[in-house]
Amino acid sequence: MSKTTYSRISTANIILLGSLAAGAIICAVLQNPLGAGFLGATAVLSLIAIIPNLRSDARDIGRVNAIQYRDERDRTLARAGFSIVGAAALILSVVLAVAAAISGNIAFQIAAFAQLFVLAVIWGVANSIVVRRG
Repeated sequence: MSKTTYSRISTANIILLGSLAAGAIICAVLQNPLGAGFLGATAVLSLIAIIPNLRSDARDIGRVNAIQYRDERDRTLARAGFSIVGAAALILSVVLAVAAAISGNIAFQIAAFAQLFVLAVIWGVANSIVVRRG
């Protein structure tokens, strides 16, 4: 009988799960049950998705989707996937900014354009680092 070994949860997942849990607690304290429920449920569902991918026999796709990289190959696969996610995030942010501008809601506009600006800055910095490394 073989014993299954488990890896530790990744730093990225600790940060993501911790942020979701902290947000849920803050929403609960501020008497925002809907926000607490959404954030809490997202944290629980994320943890449920991560746990099976801590196993030593987890499949590549599971580890990459769960941000539980085991080696450089997993990191390379994840980078390729995240490059597509980044492009989609920029497109969605532009669509959101257009919707915000049309809405006339100042808070919505500030949030949408701030998100688009931050993503554009991150994109530019990331591209500069990647090109410099060649």
